[in-house]
Parts: sequence; structure tokens; C-alpha cells
Amino acid sequence: MSSAVLYLAIVAVWAIVLVPMWLRRDTETTGITRLLHKRADELDDEEDEPQDTDEPQAAPRPRRPVTRAAVIARRRRRTSGLAALLVTAVALVASGLLPWWATLPPALLLAGHLSLLRVAVGMDAARRRAAAEARAAARARAIEARRAEQDTEPAEVIELVTQEEVFDQYADDRRAVGE
Repeated sequence: MSSAVLYLAIVAVWAIVLVPMWLRRDTETTGITRLLHKRADELDDEEDEPQDTDEPQAAPRPRRPVTRAAVIARRRRRTSGLAALLVTAVALVASGLLPWWATLPPALLLAGHLSLLRVAVGMDAARRRAAAEARAAARARAIEARRAEQDTEPAEVIELVTQEEVFDQYADDRRAVGE
């Protein structure tokens, strides 16, 4: 009985990790589906006509940029899933269906995830700090450029006196140099 519950716990842990990955990757633009469609298109092209190498090929659609909200939502889902798994394991141990050590894998997974979150928070803070410093430096450069522009005196405009008669190389009495 306890080994069956242990196997069930292992399947649950893998389901928490793998199901979101499968759902996210198995779309038309990524994953095995794209490869299957690409292979089918290649086979159709080979049967219909020889491929022309000069013909431009359609570029795959670019992936959606990962936003900060998407990253935070993924972290929350993973944390809540691992916490639910740990609570379930503790409840099964408390009811006597599992031995005490069955709580170790979910506890270690949650602890590892929380430690990675701690590192990620530090990296996010460093990235925000670097962006703020870059904005402050750009602002300081812009202020300095405005000051330098205000401090310089306007240039004096000098009118050039031109001759009334313009040199024409094709005039009757003149020749261009080298003729």
C-alpha cells in the first residue's frame, strides 16, 4: 500500500513539473507539432516539384516576449503546486498511509524552489538597480548637454562679399586651367 502511494507521489511531482511544460510547448509555433507539420510540408514539396534555393522562405513567427507578469505568474503557480504537494504528503503521513520520509522529496523540491526564488529576487533587484542607474546617467548627460549648449555663445554670422561677375570657364576670353 505504501509503495503505491509513493509512486503516486512521484507521478504527482512529475505532473506538476511536466504538464505545464507540455501545455506551453505543444502549440502550432513550437514543439513537436511544428516539426510534424514542417516534415509534412517538406514531403509535399519534394513530391510536387524540386525546391528552388533562391526562393525566399517564410520565417517562423517570432515567439511572444516573456513579460515580467508572466514570469511572476509562473513562479506563483510552481510555488503553490509544490506547497500543495507538500501539504498532501504531510496529510498522508499524518493519516498513517505513508512513512515519514515520504515528505522529504516534496519538502526538498519546495526548499530548492524557494532558494532559487531568493536568487531570482536578487537578480531582479540588481537588474532594476542597473536600469535606474542607466536612466540617471542618461538624465545627467542630457542636463550636462543642455548646460553646455546654454553656456556657449552663438556663432557670429559673417557675410561673404562676392564678386558681381561669376567666373565662367566657357567665356570667350577665359580658359579653364589645363586647356
